[in-house]
Amino acid sequence: MKIHSLFILTKSGVCIYSRNFTDDFENLEPNLITPFFSAIFSFSENVISKKTPEVLEMGGFRFVFKLGIEHIFAILADSSSSLLFITSRLTGIAKVFDDFLDVNEIEEYEQIDNAEFDAKIDSMIAGEEEITASHALFRKIVELIKNLVFENEILGAALFDINGTTIYSSLPHEILLSSLKELEIRYRVATEFSTTFYSLDNEQKVFSKMIKIPWKLDPLLIVVLFESSVSLGMAEVNLYKISRTIENII
Repeated sequence: MKIHSLFILTKSGVCIYSRNFTDDFENLEPNLITPFFSAIFSFSENVISKKTPEVLEMGGFRFVFKLGIEHIFAILADSSSSLLFITSRLTGIAKVFDDFLDVNEIEEYEQIDNAEFDAKIDSMIAGEEEITASHALFRKIVELIKNLVFENEILGAALFDINGTTIYSSLPHEILLSSLKELEIRYRVATEFSTTFYSLDNEQKVFSKMIKIPWKLDPLLIVVLFESSVSLGMAEVNLYKISRTIENII
């Protein structure tokens, strides 16, 4: 599950920024592929929705597009990558790009070359952002998770909203992505979340549970990683205690 490349284009199809995150497409020339995007946009204005990113599946890969006011954002990823995760990356990247334009002037055909902007994009793709400053509740939940890790009660945890936005994560990257993939599948089929779990090859256990906060219309998903020595029964009990604690946080 990999995100390979990012492209930012003008509405006319000119690529003003591109970045590779793996070596798989390091020789891909953006100016050769962006005319393909431009042809799609010219064919139909409805191909890309401003609210819902468009997905094009090709072989084992997927292009995911998000339409901004003046620009188009596109990610090339493996088809197994979580669509919710990619969508949240595109939303965050669009915000980072808008903030960049607020303090930097670029011409329509100018290629963006800025180390600080590159670093922010890399952080966004890696899912390192923590959306904790917007509400005291999130800060309390993050503090709870960090304390549980410090006390060796759990190995790590992650908290997501229903749209796949990572509020906080201390999970290994692969577990983070697989958890988002699970969220995407369940969201697509509109099933109610119950407690789910699976074991890793090293017998560590990954449990997930949907948490309903009284004042939030949409629930949150918590994913917790337990040590191999913790039994399934004890892990489920601890997950229940954690979720109840979060639900009762004011």
